[in-house]
Amino acid sequence: MPSPRVTLVTPVYNQAEYLAATIESVLAQDYAALEYLVIDDGSSDDSLAVARRYEQSHPGRLRVIAQANIGQAATLNKGWAMATGEILAYLSSDDCLLPGAIGRMVEALQSHPRAAVAYCDFWLIDAQGGRLREVRTEDFDADRLRVDLVCQPGPGAFFRREVFTRQGGWRAELRQVPDFEFWLRASREGDFIRVPQALAEYRIHEGSASFRAMPPARAEEIVGVVQACWAAEPETGRARLALAKALGIAAKNHGQSGRLVDALRTFARALRLKPSMAADLGIWRQLIVGIVRRRWYQWRAATGGA
Repeated sequence: MPSPRVTLVTPVYNQAEYLAATIESVLAQDYAALEYLVIDDGSSDDSLAVARRYEQSHPGRLRVIAQANIGQAATLNKGWAMATGEILAYLSSDDCLLPGAIGRMVEALQSHPRAAVAYCDFWLIDAQGGRLREVRTEDFDADRLRVDLVCQPGPGAFFRREVFTRQGGWRAELRQVPDFEFWLRASREGDFIRVPQALAEYRIHEGSASFRAMPPARAEEIVGVVQACWAAEPETGRARLALAKALGIAAKNHGQSGRLVDALRTFARALRLKPSMAADLGIWRQLIVGIVRRRWYQWRAATGGA
């Protein structure tokens, strides 16, 4: 089959420290029909200069666009709207693709004509690029996404252009879970295909979105997303379970941000909504991890990973 054109977008905001590794991981791909857009979203560090150097040293391999700051979601939407590819993807400016990733993900989509999205396993890496552990994603299940709030797609996910055309891109007002909300809508467009191979790296560091402290409204953003998802049937058992799990995630976020009282109050709301969650060890583990993991990564970074 002819190779479809792929457009990969990297939005950048103050990630000069990691951007070179991100760009190099894309330039190292062996997939010829690739359009790579790097959009600097008003960075105040050297991010734009880093991107421009690669644009000059690899003419025709990537296109760099500079703009005033409009936020990650709006930047991605701008890139996808400009895209000429039949298949779209994004790569955060602190993450990386592993060799052969694009070709393997395109192959998965071509092999499954009804598939809307393809996603892969990935590695968690630290700020220095050292591997922490391999994340083996789950095979796709709509209830796991909509009810259990398990977001199977992670870094290295690719989707058909029709998903963006029909569902739109990320919601620009969201700051914590715009990707999760997008996958919820994308699941209406077709199957999700898992490629059981680690093809990307997700960097954990002090400034990463899933790691840093967040204000209270952002910590509870997932709650509003889930309520909107189940707005047509809010009182069903599945909807109540999904909302309870969203409150559990919000509690974890509060704990991660150092607000222990808010974490416990939000967790109590989840238990009132779904008392059976008190017997779910995974929920307790999630709360505890939220409280301690940021401090653990800070300690690990301070001690050089010892």
